[in-house]
Amino acid sequence: MVKTNKFRMFVIVVLGFIFVFMTTIGILFWQQLSPEEKNLFIGFIRQHAAFILFIIFFILAGYCFFLNWVFRLYVLPVNKVAEEIAIIYSSNPSHRLDVEGSPDIKRLVDAINQGADQYEGQQKKVQATIKKAIAEADAEIKTLAAVMAELPEGIIVCNSQGQILLYNNRANYLLTGSRTKDGDRASEPPDSNPVVAQQEISINGKGRFMGLGRSVFSIIDKKLIVHALEEISEKLNRKDSDVASYFVIALDSNKLIRSETIPILDNAQQFTGFAMIMWEITEQMAFNRQIGSLLQSLTTGIRASLASIQAAIETILSYPQMTPKQLDQFQQIIHNEVIAIGNTLDRTSAEHSCHIHTQWPLVDMMAHHLMRTISKKALDNLGVTITIREIDKESWIRVDSYSMIVAMLFMIERLHKKTGRNRFGFTIERKEMVVYLDLDWEGEPIPLETLHSWEKENLVFGNDCLPLTLEEVKKHHEWELWSFARKQNSHQACLRLLLPAVQVTAGSETIRHLTILPDSRPEFYEFNLFDQPGQKTELDNRLLTELSFTVFDTETTGLDPRGGDEIISIGGVRIINNRILRKENFNQLIDPRRSLPSDAIKIHGIQPEMLKGKPFIETVLPLFHRFCKGTILVAHNAAFDMRMLQMKEAATDTKFINPVLDTLLLSAFLHPAHKSHDIENIAVRLGVNLFGRHTALGDAMMTAEMFLKMIPLLAQQNIHTLKEAREASKTSYYARLKY
Repeated sequence: MVKTNKFRMFVIVVLGFIFVFMTTIGILFWQQLSPEEKNLFIGFIRQHAAFILFIIFFILAGYCFFLNWVFRLYVLPVNKVAEEIAIIYSSNPSHRLDVEGSPDIKRLVDAINQGADQYEGQQKKVQATIKKAIAEADAEIKTLAAVMAELPEGIIVCNSQGQILLYNNRANYLLTGSRTKDGDRASEPPDSNPVVAQQEISINGKGRFMGLGRSVFSIIDKKLIVHALEEISEKLNRKDSDVASYFVIALDSNKLIRSETIPILDNAQQFTGFAMIMWEITEQMAFNRQIGSLLQSLTTGIRASLASIQAAIETILSYPQMTPKQLDQFQQIIHNEVIAIGNTLDRTSAEHSCHIHTQWPLVDMMAHHLMRTISKKALDNLGVTITIREIDKESWIRVDSYSMIVAMLFMIERLHKKTGRNRFGFTIERKEMVVYLDLDWEGEPIPLETLHSWEKENLVFGNDCLPLTLEEVKKHHEWELWSFARKQNSHQACLRLLLPAVQVTAGSETIRHLTILPDSRPEFYEFNLFDQPGQKTELDNRLLTELSFTVFDTETTGLDPRGGDEIISIGGVRIINNRILRKENFNQLIDPRRSLPSDAIKIHGIQPEMLKGKPFIETVLPLFHRFCKGTILVAHNAAFDMRMLQMKEAATDTKFINPVLDTLLLSAFLHPAHKSHDIENIAVRLGVNLFGRHTALGDAMMTAEMFLKMIPLLAQQNIHTLKEAREASKTSYYARLKY
């Protein structure tokens, strides 16, 4: 061990110094002797050589025994006392010293244990005060959690980087299809039952994970959120009263989610995060399509009846001399058609009296704000310049800004390719209750047949893609699309959109106001743990208390990855903000497609029948890879677990590049005077309850608690950052072992 080696080096140096000193004295003494004395001395040594060597050996042996006695009774106990004092004051106040040594050391240990009793008593008083304060805060948190759980809307709150700070179960269900077992929770107070939902893995799904500290971009298309935040930024700059942004999320399961995004500002009015409020609109959209089809059928029927009525009236007016009998026939036709129209309207009204307006969000906004955004994106993405010539700043339209922008850019891209033009003009004009959006260019107009073919295409522009056609967006916004040449300039073509104008009144109830935060409130295998590809400077220099961790463990069929042993269980739990999120865990049994040795079953207790029907590693490992994304991996004897994962990288097309920390190495660094560094002994030393031993999730939970206990101990050794922890691990004796 490090301190033992230092002491032994000191002993060697002292012996060397004594040897040099005695040799020097001997040389000086020899030089003072006369030749006769030298001969006499040499003869004496030869005559009594065995006795003299025995005396020297006896002195050296006594010296060594003395040093060993001093080492065992004074030096080694002092080192162990220092280590165990650190445990008491940093991780486990209930720990007491049990150190063998000299009577003086034992008196010191007794005095320290008495002080530890007083310290623990004071700690309990402090903890009682803290728990009381936490209980009061917890009551408020539970009130918030209960309110959020009852909301029909999904709620997600994120920081400015898109990390999830808070969410309710409805949001989790809408976006991942998972539900909590205990109901919705909004937050997780320290030392209480965990908050947010336990992840139930959907093996047939896309492996989306909702969780505190995770990126919302792993669940929702980043382009949608970036668009929303850009729109919010523009509204904040314009000081609009409604600063929310609205868009529709189309999931792989053909589910449509309406989202309303609201900015959160700090007390200095600086953007610090955003909240998303969500509703599912899949059924409403399907219902609306049925309504559209019905209305089209209704319109066709009414028009046919009206045509018959019109023809009858025109005939009556054209032939005033017709006989009463003929006149009666035409009147009967008119009467029958009027009754038919009334019946059709009554039937439609009765069948759909519960219909409400579409839930696909259309938001009131000024037309020129929309067109300026389109102009900027066209220049940035297509190199197309759009000059806005005439603007009616009082023109308000009702649109879904994201689908409208993608639709307009889709048409501009098609125009650019069709005409070869890089410059277009834009005019905005309102005439009564219609807003004209004219896009013009020098050249020939686009044929109507071409426009109709565009309407059948899915909206794709660059990386933006909507599961809608241009025609569907057109119908939803109730616009009309024309292509013509201007009368005043036959060489100037125009593409015109006619949208219904909106009369905006003050005091709209749909306006979302800002949320402003108050001022106050945060056995080793050949696997190199110390050179992971994901280790980057920005991570290395961050404090351990600021990082996100995934603490994991595997259960296997044996201890030989190269010999064909397989993973049969993976368990993991996340640590965020120095807190274990117990219900944000990963726990999955795996079919190894081989038999289980009886020796392995005795250790982990997993029976072969428990693995029948479970997914294979090719399905589970990619899900676990997503679960760990963006975190530091932590395990006990991590090189073995990482080697097991590495052996499956090619088969599962996954690669774990996350930085890795090992609690075995950290324990050996922190407590070099202790011989045992297995999970049981570390847990007892640090005051961690033994539970769920030899299950993947149970061992992961215990390792997580041990790791949190080690962080303050590392801080006492001036180990604060990820890089410092990794470098400290390298100094451990275990880090140099290969098996």
